[in-house]
Amino acid sequence: MPVYQHKNISKNSKLGIWFINETSEQLTKLAEKEKINLTNLPQVKNENRVKQWLATRLLLNDFFTSVDIIYDEKGKPFLSNDWNISISHSGDYVAIILNENKNCGIDIEKISSKVKRIKHKFLNETDLKNITTEQGLTIYWGAKEALYKYYGKKEVLFIENLFIEDFSSSKNTFIGIIEMHSLKTKLNLVWEKIGDYVLVYSI
Repeated sequence: MPVYQHKNISKNSKLGIWFINETSEQLTKLAEKEKINLTNLPQVKNENRVKQWLATRLLLNDFFTSVDIIYDEKGKPFLSNDWNISISHSGDYVAIILNENKNCGIDIEKISSKVKRIKHKFLNETDLKNITTEQGLTIYWGAKEALYKYYGKKEVLFIENLFIEDFSSSKNTFIGIIEMHSLKTKLNLVWEKIGDYVLVYSI
């Protein structure tokens, strides 16, 4: 099983990454062997979506057996054993973070020139002045996605409600801030470089 990374962040928090190099048929056979619930397997022609769905459940099974992913009315996932989960996928990578006691957020993104074309959609004027490299922009994008998933509701504006503090490319930890009417909080975030990808998650 190609689990790229599997670690305990703390007693109550776990992180997993799966590198997909299988076909959907191979992943389905693995899932059936592990007795994973395939009731909600997407019936779509997009093989990448099917593979990501299967890899997510197989990765979760590496931490918990016989546990299902459930979605609330806002589309935020949680687990049938009451743990919190956040999910991300990009290219051939699937990443999940699990937390027993509180919300969590994770995002994995490929570093590419695309982020420069959309930077004005998620960065404020200060961010745009401070962050200019493709890697830095990708970290900020991933951080705001992770914050968005942590909050778990739809009315978030990345520029007006999500902020980054204490970021430096020389260290892998920084601060993420969510400012909503219903929630104002600061989170510790971590970023890692994985090949051509950036992973960002809350701790």
